[in-house]
Amino acid sequence: MPPVIAIVAHTDLNRFNMPAVSLPTAYTWAIEQAGGVPYILPFTEDKDMIPRMTAFAQGFVFPGGFDLDPAYFNESPLPELGRVDPELDVYQLAVLETAMRMGKPILGICRGAQVINVALGGTLFQDIGAQFETPVLDHMQKKIHTGTDHPVDIEPGSQLFGKFGPRIMVNSRHHQAVKAPGEDLKITALSPDGVVEALEHKRLPIDLIQWHPELMMLGSRTMSPLFGAFIDSCG
Repeated sequence: MPPVIAIVAHTDLNRFNMPAVSLPTAYTWAIEQAGGVPYILPFTEDKDMIPRMTAFAQGFVFPGGFDLDPAYFNESPLPELGRVDPELDVYQLAVLETAMRMGKPILGICRGAQVINVALGGTLFQDIGAQFETPVLDHMQKKIHTGTDHPVDIEPGSQLFGKFGPRIMVNSRHHQAVKAPGEDLKITALSPDGVVEALEHKRLPIDLIQWHPELMMLGSRTMSPLFGAFIDSCG
């Protein structure tokens, strides 16, 4: 039986201006293509519901989305901070706590990687361009696409290195990034300007990816080793 993967939902307003569960289908597509069975874990304000909702999940994906409230890493909002959703933050952090308690594999993508990093005690650049000390690439590409924008250099000896080798091309759609890694997280990939692009947990099956591999999967199978290994670890 293929592993069942919970993809943690976002919320947004639908065309009737009503709160709705929101998730790009690229995430479910990527999990399907890798051999997993995706299901969307819906938003709830009832924390007691989360263990019941996640009971049969064999792995978790935390997707991209809004900015994280900087109060979680003891900072005041900068003018460059984007849209935040405090209720969503509470929900996703509660799901993460449950997933880690279950000991299941976790894949964090873009915002998802940032949420996990902060939950483990790390910090973020609220805006790379405003806070990074040296000139940076344009990490917030204006157009959402399935192609690639820049290389990332991968640390030898990391799990990511075993999948892709020393360097790969990735896409870029983020204005925030990891500043200080959380507890037991080690950096496994950097873009040429020094922005953190990936991390892995030293003991637990937790991988953090800053780019959008699910979008790349729509155009090619370049990211198949990433999703394939994740699904294998869940099985």
